[in-house]
Amino acid sequence: MKVVIVHPAHMDYREELFERLNKKYDTTFIFTKQGRGQENVVEEQARISPKWKSKVLKSDVIIYQKDIGMYLALIKELLFGEYDILITSTSWYICWIAAKARRKKFVFMTEFWRWQDISIIRKTLNKFTKIIIKNSDSIFAMGTNAYQSCLQLGAKKDKVFMHNQCAIDYSGLPKFDLKNKYKLKEKKIVLFLGRIVRIKGLDYLIRSFSLLEKDNEQIFMIVAGDGPERIRYEKLAKEQGIKNIIFTGRVSKKDIASYYNACDVFVLPSIFDKQYYEPWGLVINEAMAFGKPIIATNAVGASADLIKNNYNGYVVEEKNVKELYKSMKRILSDDEKMRKMGANSRNIFEEKNNYTTFFETLSRSIEYTMGKH
Repeated sequence: MKVVIVHPAHMDYREELFERLNKKYDTTFIFTKQGRGQENVVEEQARISPKWKSKVLKSDVIIYQKDIGMYLALIKELLFGEYDILITSTSWYICWIAAKARRKKFVFMTEFWRWQDISIIRKTLNKFTKIIIKNSDSIFAMGTNAYQSCLQLGAKKDKVFMHNQCAIDYSGLPKFDLKNKYKLKEKKIVLFLGRIVRIKGLDYLIRSFSLLEKDNEQIFMIVAGDGPERIRYEKLAKEQGIKNIIFTGRVSKKDIASYYNACDVFVLPSIFDKQYYEPWGLVINEAMAFGKPIIATNAVGASADLIKNNYNGYVVEEKNVKELYKSMKRILSDDEKMRKMGANSRNIFEEKNNYTTFFETLSRSIEYTMGKH
């Protein structure tokens, strides 16, 4: 059986899944955004294994920030390449049409779950997505929200296979003393780590932290990451009169363990912004591997699968400054609660962040597709 999988860029958190896929099937990997970061933010992408059959589609024909040359190359690959089954997590409009034209089997691999008709174009695309979901041979839904969304859009239950997203466990990597580096030995640390872009909701976290700092000056916030909104948020922190905050800039993978290890609570305050949101949020998995309490909003896909309120953290309403503030205060003002929540996070991580069952679920989706006909 020849399988082709179309995916944006190869990242370390896909390494094990793709390696298993390559061993079981005759697989060709097509990467459409290798070398390009999301929203023009630098990403530390993974090296593509030379043992894999793979192609990177990339051109300099850019129109309205879209790589038109890449799309043309993708169409050519899908219309003339040799494969029995096409799996895609990106460019699904092109992929589905090509698969149908070639009478090939199609697996929709998705983490998306919110489809907003904010314009005529978006409404049309969402209708097209609904057609694809209803007419895919099978669907690999990564997360409860994605699973439920597919069912709501008309997919038959027996063809939707669900597993939560998995991430790398960085807790065993070497660590340096981050608290000593920033002279924070007596401080409790709130950590945000990720791209500094609008949908991350960092402005709401900054406003809630300003309330928290008024209660307790022994609390410190580290903003680790970079992006186009960084200058605006640094200015906001000054306007809020926050003293205990630092923007570190981009953190490399070799240092990431030191940041997770040093924090007392991890927060991902993402928001809904038109059609944009946080389909999953792998930093949640990563922080839980270090045994940390987690706070995330309902705009974060991972919150439905990995966070249990008052057990290993809290899920708060997006853009709700007061609720975010109260959740951080509850955790940071009770050392025993903080310790128990952290231990519970690690337990959930060990139970659900399982690459073996992750691959087995994808494999069942593939086998269902081939056996169905």
